[in-house]
Amino acid sequence: MNMPGFFVGDPDYRLPHPRIPLRIVLVAHAALTRAFQLLRAKPPTGFIFANAKEDEITLELYRILEDRLLGTKTVPGFDRRRFRNVVRAPEVPNYDGAHPSKRPDLVMFLMKREHLSVRPSQDALFAECKPVDEDHPIGGDYCDKGIQRFITGEYAWAMQEGMMVAYVRGGRTINDHLAPVLAGRRHTALGSPDAPADVSHAIDTGEPLKFTVHLRSFEWQEGCGSACAVTLFHSWHDCA
Repeated sequence: MNMPGFFVGDPDYRLPHPRIPLRIVLVAHAALTRAFQLLRAKPPTGFIFANAKEDEITLELYRILEDRLLGTKTVPGFDRRRFRNVVRAPEVPNYDGAHPSKRPDLVMFLMKREHLSVRPSQDALFAECKPVDEDHPIGGDYCDKGIQRFITGEYAWAMQEGMMVAYVRGGRTINDHLAPVLAGRRHTALGSPDAPADVSHAIDTGEPLKFTVHLRSFEWQEGCGSACAVTLFHSWHDCA
């Protein structure tokens, strides 16, 4: 979707930020997939995937992404020409600054895009991580406590993209389990998304990367109008 740019405060910054190229999103998904592979192959002492908690998995993913993969050429394109760094749970403000300490699970900050009008502190691929299993219903956790945060401007409010990362148990899939919830009674509250669609050229290991597009429910500050829709990429990984 092409959206007009709006300038806010300092005229060097534009809302929304220009799109993150799809190839960058695909690299991030590939890096996450590789991180899961490494974690399964050689987990740290005491780490058991089948019963690991959300924060435990996220911490290990962060360590692998930032310390073992970024810049090592293990995942083509996952380098410091494209990504500045990976940060776990940084404190960032919401869209109007009323909540200055929001903490998205993983944020892949982009290298400074000098030729574009962006706010570096918000120029990133924001990812929210959620378990998807018997104890964590998709509607109540993945949607209401995950997707909703992008809809209301808590996360990625300056961006046109975000990412949901699922820690899946019990064989749940995007088509069979997420799609019906998005189309159900939460449909309007979640920004009236269409059914999840495949991302072309995504790696075919495990659950294919999919995306949905959601209307957002907040107004940008400084009279910049209603926030544009946000595209959410769904990166699901088996944690059984």
